[in-house]
Amino acid sequence: MKYQINAINLIKEADAVAIFAGAGMSVDSGLNPFRGDDGLWTKSIIIDGKTYNHLDLMSHHAFIDTPKIAWEFILNLREKYHQTSPHEGYFKLLEILKDKEHFIVTSNIDEHFLKAGFDENRIFECHGSINYMQCLDILEREVWLTPDIHPMKLETNNLPICPNCGSVSRPNVLLFGDWFWIPIRSTHQQIRYNNWCKEIKEKNKSIIAIELGAGKTIRTIRNTAETFASTHYPLIRVNPFDFDIKKPNQISIQMNAKEFLMSLM
Repeated sequence: MKYQINAINLIKEADAVAIFAGAGMSVDSGLNPFRGDDGLWTKSIIIDGKTYNHLDLMSHHAFIDTPKIAWEFILNLREKYHQTSPHEGYFKLLEILKDKEHFIVTSNIDEHFLKAGFDENRIFECHGSINYMQCLDILEREVWLTPDIHPMKLETNNLPICPNCGSVSRPNVLLFGDWFWIPIRSTHQQIRYNNWCKEIKEKNKSIIAIELGAGKTIRTIRNTAETFASTHYPLIRVNPFDFDIKKPNQISIQMNAKEFLMSLM
């Protein structure tokens, strides 16, 4: 409780807040976790008598070898994201940050921050978004919106294709073992984030970082949060499981993201 009170006071007094959100932020909305005993990547589906692991379908080569099945999986996942509303914690966070300088860095591909009303110019989706797609050929550098195709209506002759060359496309997200992601959209977001970091740190403002639901298996969000805070700014780590901390400027809160955010006044 003492650490929670300290965290609440730091948030109240901060002029600028950097939010670093991992999969745990989305799980509280009712979306499946990616890892763990019931994680999405532990599951499989059977199509035409053949078993396909979800993990294998989230790879570049799945869109070459089995494009219809890979796109069925992605469109079903996208449909789930669209049907799920951001939990109350998103809106509580939006209210808390409305009068503070802030930026969101997230590895989530569901666009729930945007859906909750956060400014798209203050969001850095470091693993991309499921609502965008790209050509399988990385020499094609464009990304575009994923067409509104219901997974039940997907056929071999209406797979999402590249508007430039007509070949089958893939989601513009960082897939497993991915050497072919085109991060141009994410790079523009990162440039805005880097400029924001430079600007607020030059102003010598009261700055804090809040890490929400970021695990240790894929450390992208944790590493980015720790790099931002370094030893100079407080880092509040909120996680029901991976809540360990190593530095004096870090505060550990053993809670899920929604529970913590709803506890803020």
